Amino acid sequence: MNYHWNDRKSITLTRVVVAAAILGSAIMTISGPRLTRWMVTAHALPPRTGPVLLVLGYLCAVLAFGMLFSLYKFLRRIEAGQIFVPANVTALRRISWCCVGAAVLCLPAGVGIYLPFAFLGVAAAFMALIVRVLKNAFEQAVRMKDELDLTI
Repeated sequence: MNYHWNDRKSITLTRVVVAAAILGSAIMTISGPRLTRWMVTAHALPPRTGPVLLVLGYLCAVLAFGMLFSLYKFLRRIEAGQIFVPANVTALRRISWCCVGAAVLCLPAGVGIYLPFAFLGVAAAFMALIVRVLKNAFEQAVRMKDELDLTI
């Protein structure tokens, strides 16, 4: 039996983790009102912040689902050997914009509602930057691949 780690196992593990994150996000979205009440109570936040947190949570959930589904499709294409294709550039672009959206939502919430949200916003902005760099590299590779395909 072959117990060595390889690229296929790595992609499969990543897809399983992304699928688990989708499931976890769905559970958290469904539990939104309960989680919001707990957060307001546990952190002694003013009661008026509850509805704001709930709306913020649902907006972030939309971004999370968009990002996770794009990532899952991206991984499926990588697994199928479709690496430098325009669809992967589009997926990376969507992922980066979802991260930007989360940063835009969380940074002000960290200042106005609860400080740890600011750290989430900074992390989301940093992830957007990293994904954007990857998107630019993939975009350049797609252009180079297309040029190479035309010369053959």
